This record gives sequence, structure tokens and C-alpha cells, in this order.
Amino acid sequence: MTTPITIEELLKFILFLLGIGVLGYLVVFLKNANNLVSQVRRLAEKNEKEVDRVLKQLPHISENINCILEESKVLLEKTSPELTEVVTNINSISEKIDTTSDVISDTIEAVGESITGTATTFKNNLKNITDYIELVMEIIDIIKNAFKNR
Repeated sequence: MTTPITIEELLKFILFLLGIGVLGYLVVFLKNANNLVSQVRRLAEKNEKEVDRVLKQLPHISENINCILEESKVLLEKTSPELTEVVTNINSISEKIDTTSDVISDTIEAVGESITGTATTFKNNLKNITDYIELVMEIIDIIKNAFKNR
């Protein structure tokens, strides 16, 4: 018995198999969803007292938050001008420190150059004194030799 299969029958068979696969997946999905709902229910029952306590405290917590926000707003409004003045003072101090550091740097550079110049001059003067002493010593030797030869 050989019966030819048409393309339409083949496509219907494939769709039938896909439908069975989707139904199987749907059954597994519903089973997992049911387990998840059961766990959530157990968790809610277990923590019912805590949830009730938190829900009862929510209005008080909300009032506290509103009070804190209002106080913060008032505090910011009061301190805003002072903060602006502090920032201005900090900028002024920063500029003065920059100027002072420039002056100090220039002064240190000038003092360093002066010390270097003084040291160089002192060195040259010592060399000149040494040269003069050697010349005087040579003159004394020449005079001494001249008296010895006579």
C-alpha cells in the first residue's frame, strides 16, 4: 500500500507536530508558573506580619520623609548665599596664593642668582689674592737670591 503524500498533507503533519511541541512546552511553563505562585504564596504567608507592620508604618515614614525634605529645602535656601560667599572667598584666596607664590618664586630666583654671583666673585678674589701672594713670594725669593749672590 503506497499512498502518495501531498505537500498540503505534509505541511499539516508538520504543523500538527509543532502544535504538540508547543502544547508540551505550554504544560511545562504552566507547571513552573504554578510552582512559582505557590512559593510566592508561602513567602507571603510566612512574612504576613512583617508586611502588615511595614504597611501600617508607611504613612508615618512618608510624613518623616516629607518633613526631612522640607527642612532640607529651608536649610539650602538659608545657606545658599553663604555658600556663594564662601566660594567667592575661596577663589579670592586662591588668586592671592597664586600671586604670593609667584613673588616668592621670583625672590628665591633673585637670591639664588645673587648668592651664585657672590660665590663666583669670592672665588675669583681668592684666586687673585693667591696670585698676589705668589708674586710677592717670588719677588722676595728674587731679592733674597740677589742678596745671596753679592
